Amino acid sequence: MKFKINREQFLKGLSIASRPTQAKSPIPILGNILLSLDETGLTLLGSSNELAIRTHIPMRVNDLEVIRMFLPGETLISSKTLNESIRKMEGNEIDVEIIDRTIAQISDGRTEYRLGAIDSKDYPDIDLSQDGTVFEIGAKDFIKLVDQTSFAASVREQRPILTALNLNAVNGTLTAVATDSARLANKVVTLKDNVSFVANVPARIMNEVAKLLETMVGIETIEVSASANKINFMFDDTLVVSRLVAGEYPPTRSIIPKTHASFLEANANELLKAMDRVSILYAAEKDNIVKLSLSPESVVVSARSTFSAESAREEVALCKYVGEPLEISFNYTLVSSAIKATGAEDVTIGFNGGHKPFSIRVATDDSLVLIVTPVRT
Repeated sequence: MKFKINREQFLKGLSIASRPTQAKSPIPILGNILLSLDETGLTLLGSSNELAIRTHIPMRVNDLEVIRMFLPGETLISSKTLNESIRKMEGNEIDVEIIDRTIAQISDGRTEYRLGAIDSKDYPDIDLSQDGTVFEIGAKDFIKLVDQTSFAASVREQRPILTALNLNAVNGTLTAVATDSARLANKVVTLKDNVSFVANVPARIMNEVAKLLETMVGIETIEVSASANKINFMFDDTLVVSRLVAGEYPPTRSIIPKTHASFLEANANELLKAMDRVSILYAAEKDNIVKLSLSPESVVVSARSTFSAESAREEVALCKYVGEPLEISFNYTLVSSAIKATGAEDVTIGFNGGHKPFSIRVATDDSLVLIVTPVRT
C-alpha cells in the first residue's frame, strides 16, 4: 500500500473517522483506524463498541488532485498517533507507504515518521449495512432537534434507557424525547417521508453526529436508516453507525400538561441573568435551588444558602405573570439549560401549582415543549 495525499484532505478525513476511537474500549485493536485504498480513493474507518464512522476521501475534489501515485491496499494504524503525526506536519502533501505490513512510513519531505502498522485481517467485522426504515431529514432540522432535546437525557448508567434519545416516527411525524426523570424535552419534526419506526439512540451519539454536521459545509440533508438494533446516518461521503439502547422507553405523553392554571411570560435573557446572579450562593455547595415568587405585581427570583444565613433576591424585569400568586422552587441548572435550549428571545412558562411539573414553551415554535419537576423545600 502506497500513496501521496493532500494533507488538508487527509487530516479532515482522519478527524471524522477517528471520533469513535477516542473512547476507551476493552478491545485494543479498536484504538486503530482502518485505511483502505482502491481506485476510487481512500476509505477511513474508526469504531468503538457502540459507534462506527466511515468516511471516504476521493481521488479528486473538484479541480484538486487529492490522491496520486497510489498502490491499493489496507492497513491499521494507531488512530491517536496517526492523527497527531499528520497534524504536526507542515507540508502540503503527505507520502504514505506500508512496508512489510508492519511499518507505516509517513513523510512530508521534511519530517518522517515510522509508525507501527497491523494487518487489516485482524480488524473485527463491523456491520455497515444500511437496512430497515429509510428516510431523510434536513441537516439544520436534525441539529436543532438534538440541541433542543439531548441535554435532558441522563448521564448516569443506572438506567441505560434514560441515556438514550427516543425517536418515534408515526406516519411521517418524528417525535424526539429525552428525560432523566427530573426533566423532559419533547420535539416534533415533520418528515417528507411517510415512515414509522421506534429507536432509542444514545444521546451522546446524537450529539456526536450533530457536532460533526456543524463542522461540515454544504450538507443540506441526512439519510437515516433505522433497524431493530442499529441506526445509520449518511451524509456526503460519511456514514455513522450507532447501536441502539435496548429496552422500552418509559411512557412520557402523560407527563406533558394539557392545560395550565397560570403563566409567566419572560424575556429569556433577563430571567437567566437574574437566576445566575442569585445562584452564586451555591458556588461552594452542591445544592442549587432557586425560588420564584410570582404575582401579577412582581416576579422575584431568590435563593438561600443551605448552610448559612446568606440569601439573595432580585426582581426580574421584562416579565408578565397571569394567575394566582405562586411560589415554586426548582433546580437552577435544569431550568437554565431548558431555557437556553429553546434558543428563543422570549419564553412562556406554564404552572399548575407549586409542586407539579411546569412547562417551558416558545410562542413561535409549538413543536417544542420542555418539562421540569419542581423541588419541595
